[in-house]
Amino acid sequence: MSLLFVGLSVPILTLILIFTYYKNSAEIISIRDREVAQTRQVSVESTQAFINPIVGTLRLLAGMAAADPDLFRTKASRELLYRALTSSEQIDAVYASFEDGYHRVVTRIDDDRRRSDPRIPAAASWHSSYIDAFSASENRRRHRTFFDTWPRVIGKYSVGTKFDERALPEYQAVKKTGTLAFAGPRINPDSGYPVISLMFPIVHDDQFLGCIGANITLDLLSRFLENHRASPGSATIIADRSDGQIIAYPDKEKEVRTVGDHLEVVTLDTIADPNLHAAYRQHFQTKEDDFLFYSPGEGHEYSASFASFPGDFGLPWEVIILTPTKDFVGSLTAANRQMIALIIALIAVEVVLIRIFATRLSRPIEGISRQLRSVENLSFDNPSLPNSKIREIAQLQSAAALLHSSLQSFSSFVPLDIVRQLIASGAPLTLGAEERFLTVFFSDLEDFSTYAEQLPPNELLGRMSTYFEEVCRAISQEHGTVDKFIGDGVMAFWGAPDHRPDHVLRACAGALRASRRMQRIGDLWTEEGGRRMRIRIGLNCANVLVGNFGSSDRLGYTVMGDGVNDDPELRGHREANRLSEMTWDASGYFERGKFVEAARGYRKILELFPGDPVARVLLLACARPASDWQETANRLTDAGDG
Repeated sequence: MSLLFVGLSVPILTLILIFTYYKNSAEIISIRDREVAQTRQVSVESTQAFINPIVGTLRLLAGMAAADPDLFRTKASRELLYRALTSSEQIDAVYASFEDGYHRVVTRIDDDRRRSDPRIPAAASWHSSYIDAFSASENRRRHRTFFDTWPRVIGKYSVGTKFDERALPEYQAVKKTGTLAFAGPRINPDSGYPVISLMFPIVHDDQFLGCIGANITLDLLSRFLENHRASPGSATIIADRSDGQIIAYPDKEKEVRTVGDHLEVVTLDTIADPNLHAAYRQHFQTKEDDFLFYSPGEGHEYSASFASFPGDFGLPWEVIILTPTKDFVGSLTAANRQMIALIIALIAVEVVLIRIFATRLSRPIEGISRQLRSVENLSFDNPSLPNSKIREIAQLQSAAALLHSSLQSFSSFVPLDIVRQLIASGAPLTLGAEERFLTVFFSDLEDFSTYAEQLPPNELLGRMSTYFEEVCRAISQEHGTVDKFIGDGVMAFWGAPDHRPDHVLRACAGALRASRRMQRIGDLWTEEGGRRMRIRIGLNCANVLVGNFGSSDRLGYTVMGDGVNDDPELRGHREANRLSEMTWDASGYFERGKFVEAARGYRKILELFPGDPVARVLLLACARPASDWQETANRLTDAGDG
């Protein structure tokens, strides 16, 4: 009844939740798209606001240099460069470079630059330098001046240099196009972080004289991207569309990587961001600008947006925004989960109440059913159940318990496979036998009469019980049938009642198990001050009669025939000991996988004992393919381990 209730109510409630979830999700996703679009617009506008004033400053300085070509060759010009440098926080250096090699620059001084050059005064905050023109001297020098507060000088020095600004790609681009040129990002050797360069041409009377340039750090832009996100888990990246280089990334430390002994600026392919890799790969393959993808590590859904900067910006940049969907639908998902949990809790309470009343009636009946199924499967491990207070059910419990105990006792006298066949067929047990080729197992204890005379009855009973238990368990593990106990002897066989093509191998494995276990038990008894009981085992393969023998009132499932009598007749003879030793040695080779030596041993046995069936069967096993050898040897090895 409880399952029926759950089966009817849960699907209906689930459908309601799914409908509500997807209805709300659609609205939330539209909000996400609006947030992404707004973030994209703000990022583009902020980057333009970041770059355009610097371009305007460079254009102004270039105009001044064009009007007075010698202006930036004077000491007074460094004041102009300083004003341009301090006009924007992100400018790291402003410089003027000319065709004759003359170069003047004003830069900031920070801890990274101080570490890179020990000659820089510790209190320096600003730096100005100029490099001689090529015409001034064959050995051009760089003349450096340092300031703590501008324009108070606190140090100077000059050093030879081979630096030539004209060799830079952006200088050549400015000279060729006559317009603004961009380069980078590239590693600043002083700071170890990337900078970008902007250059504007100096043209006087249609003649290219040089350029005005600025190096721009990306820290400010990276901090802006880190603080302005579409959502808490979103990431905004600015990259060069032409070569995939990262211009600005929210995490400054990831903008560079170490390759060998040097640093390089990362690209969309090399940055340590698997989500960005996945988005860029899908963007490159599909040519789509807006799409959904799943993060490689966690498998979360993300939206990706790739948008180029406007054409009038002048640089081939694009803004990339990666936004996890869960940032927007996560709260809705959490609310749905809470609702589901509440519904499940209510259903659980109702189910518990229903089951409390149903269990009072059904549990005793289910217990009887389990007990009867265990009887059918011959599994006698189920504990007895408490008696029901309902009289009719209590009577059923009593009858089932009586059947359970009776069949358990019956299975101690008749092989379990026979009992299973009787239960499965429903037919009564009758006299009858059939001829089969079986492997018969015999074991007894060496010098048992002496043991029986010397040991007290209770101690003898305990040791014999241990012996019978270990031997019977070894036989059962190899699916053998224990036939009977004859004094200190155990008789068993393989191949009946179930047909088993590998009955010889199983008999050998069972014999190994029994022998090894009795060896360990003998060691334990010896340590305790007692005597070791040595087991003797014989195996014989023959065509015998197997079935139900006896009278109409009392039956026994056993085997009869000459093959059953051969082994007992051999016991006590010297030849039996020799056969046992030879079989043990040959089987040891077989167990270790040395099949050639094993085959040689079995042949020697057959030379002396031509009728020995065990040696004949195992010799055939040695002649089988190597894969079959190993499987057989593995089984014997497992048996040898006990």
